[in-house]
Amino acid sequence: MTTSVSIDNVSKEFSGTTAVDSVSIEIGQGEFFTLLGSSGCGKTTLLRIIAGFLPQTRGDIRFGDKIINNVPAHQRNTGMVFQNYAIFPHLSVFENVAYGLKVRGRSRGDIDREVRQMLDLVRLGHLSHRLPRELSGGQQQRVVLARAMVIKPDVLLMDEPLSNLDTEMRLHLRSEIRALQQQFGVTTIYVTHDQEEALLISDRVAVMSTGKVVQLGPPREIYLQPSTLFVASFIGDNNLLPAMVEETRPDGSLLARLPGGQALIAHAVPGQKLSHGEACTVSLRPQDVDLKQGGPGGLEGVLEDIQFLGNTIKMYFSLGEGKPVVVTLPGRHDVTIPTVGSKCTLHPSAHAVTAFEGVVSQ
Repeated sequence: MTTSVSIDNVSKEFSGTTAVDSVSIEIGQGEFFTLLGSSGCGKTTLLRIIAGFLPQTRGDIRFGDKIINNVPAHQRNTGMVFQNYAIFPHLSVFENVAYGLKVRGRSRGDIDREVRQMLDLVRLGHLSHRLPRELSGGQQQRVVLARAMVIKPDVLLMDEPLSNLDTEMRLHLRSEIRALQQQFGVTTIYVTHDQEEALLISDRVAVMSTGKVVQLGPPREIYLQPSTLFVASFIGDNNLLPAMVEETRPDGSLLARLPGGQALIAHAVPGQKLSHGEACTVSLRPQDVDLKQGGPGGLEGVLEDIQFLGNTIKMYFSLGEGKPVVVTLPGRHDVTIPTVGSKCTLHPSAHAVTAFEGVVSQ
């Protein structure tokens, strides 16, 4: 894979506070790469360093083989899509999209042709004469996307671009963004706090916390194989149960005893050492549990509540002590739903239960 962007041991400090802490990432040419994390984790600060809006305290940024630490933002040939649109209110849609090409000294004919092609791609060709105030939020964001893409940037940088839109518009636009990115093959670095968004559109995801990258990998790997308790709790719905290691086994599995006395087989995270008598946290995704009315094995639970969410049915089971365990089933017509108060046996799928060092708070 030809590297398009290299982030080499980059840190950023503000008055003694570390916002980005020794981050190293290799981003491939044409890759859709997402920085994911909650507010204050350092993801936007890192994006602004890549864009050239902020200088790093330490480390290097490379585009291809060239170190660009001292290259001004306007000379890095990046396209930027901001959360707040940053559209020129006095310019038409056409003029907004054409702005970057004019600054680059392109001919009038080239500008007219390329802007119209780009507006057609983002389905705004019929609105080219309108002013921004005459557009919806989704249309304004399409203008920003077209303006960033029309200059044919080496790298496209996107900072929470959909956070100001309603849910339906976000769903439409994120699919369009991914489709356009694949069509142009432009290396894209995308910042978001939305886990679903990151999992849907990314080739790889870097989960950030307190300025560090705590896990980096493809979306499916991040979701199914979280490497830390933080990632397990941050990405998707999860049952995180305090437990005690009662037995360790040569194959890396262990017997974890829950507060109510019941036990289940779990698998330790690679690289973490759990020993007999040690407190841990057991991770179990709600969809990785099968239900049976009685029967040997599994966890005995009493159904406390049912929430019907359309395509999903969410059920809460008490195991006798501690917080309820959530189990989800698909909302199909043929799914049998137990009644509240009934006893059921919860059977976790093989290899679906993971044990982490440390104890999650109740």
